[in-house]
Amino acid sequence: MRVTLFIVCGIALLLTTAFHLDYRLNLTHSEPIGLYKLENETPTRGDLASFCLSPENEYLELSLSRTYLGTSLLCPSGQKPLVKELVGTAGDVVTVHSNTIQVNTTYYRLTARTHDSKGRSLPHKLHSAVIPKGKALLLSTHHQDSFDSRYFGLVDAAALHKVTPIFTFN
Repeated sequence: MRVTLFIVCGIALLLTTAFHLDYRLNLTHSEPIGLYKLENETPTRGDLASFCLSPENEYLELSLSRTYLGTSLLCPSGQKPLVKELVGTAGDVVTVHSNTIQVNTTYYRLTARTHDSKGRSLPHKLHSAVIPKGKALLLSTHHQDSFDSRYFGLVDAAALHKVTPIFTFN
C-alpha cells in the first residue's frame, strides 16, 4: 500500500513539475502522440503551434456542446488547447479546392468532412481568401480528419505558442 502511494505521489509530482516547466502531453491523433515543449517564441510557417479557440470564434460553442476538445484549465473556455501546424500567415493566399487546400504554391491533400463521427453536420469556416493581418491558418498535416482551420477558420496569430516535439511516436 505504501509503495503504491509513493509511486502515485511521485508521478503526480513529476507531472506537476513538467507542467510548470511548459511540457505538455498530447494524447490526440491530430499530431503524433507524445511529449511537447511550449517555447517562448513566436511560431513561423512550418512550426507546430498550440492555441485555444477564442471566445469570439463561432465554433467555440459547437465544440463545447459536442465535447470535441475535452476539458482543461489551460484555456479560458475550459476546453483543451489544440496543437496544429502553422501553414499560413498574413498575406498568404488560401485557395480551397474540393480535395486540397492550397496556400500560395503549397498543396495540402485535405478535404473537409461534411459530418462528424456521430453523423452531425459540420460547418466549414475556411474559404478561399488572402489571410488578413493578425490571423493564421493552422492544419493537421498528420491526420486527415483532425479538427483544424478547415472547420473553425483562421485564428488570432497573437494567441499562438510555438511547440517543439520532445518525444513522440505514432
